Amino acid sequence: MVKKTFSKIDEFKKKTKFSDHLNLDKRDDMILSLLQKDPRTSQEEIAKAIKLSQPSTGARIRKLKEKGILSHTTGINFNKVNLHLAKVDVSAKDTQAVIDEFSDCPHFLNALVTSGRFNVCLFFTGVSLKHIEGIVNEHLRGNEKVKELDLSIVISTAKDMIMPMNINYDNKAQLSCPQDCKNCLN
Repeated sequence: MVKKTFSKIDEFKKKTKFSDHLNLDKRDDMILSLLQKDPRTSQEEIAKAIKLSQPSTGARIRKLKEKGILSHTTGINFNKVNLHLAKVDVSAKDTQAVIDEFSDCPHFLNALVTSGRFNVCLFFTGVSLKHIEGIVNEHLRGNEKVKELDLSIVISTAKDMIMPMNINYDNKAQLSCPQDCKNCLN
């Protein structure tokens, strides 16, 4: 089975070039594949699958983490929870300033700096569409750093989409958020 899996990996590597770019060998590819399928796979199970000792496998996993190739994120699967997800494309004069405005917002999930007409893509979540609309109206529409925006509500995702929540009860700035959303969240 390992031989057959390795031949599939070789075909995949030729098509994608990911492994060459990331400097991964066949065993690294297998480790990533196994952990992608089930992040709780033990090092012992992985070691058996790639025909290495558990300590050698553990060392490979540690190196993949040190390189930043393998990472673990805890978050919410938007296919499983009853939360709304919004994608807000923004044309901003200062992309980092717009992103920074939401650093302590518990509704803010992530941002992408992009090219094209819109140069920032912001992701927000809320228990209702009114919450999301309030955040956008209060903090983006009329913001001098924002030239234009497009709000889209995500209806569904093709695959499970895990996004980390921005909830940190130790963050005093988050608990006493300077952005007064109380008016727009009721």
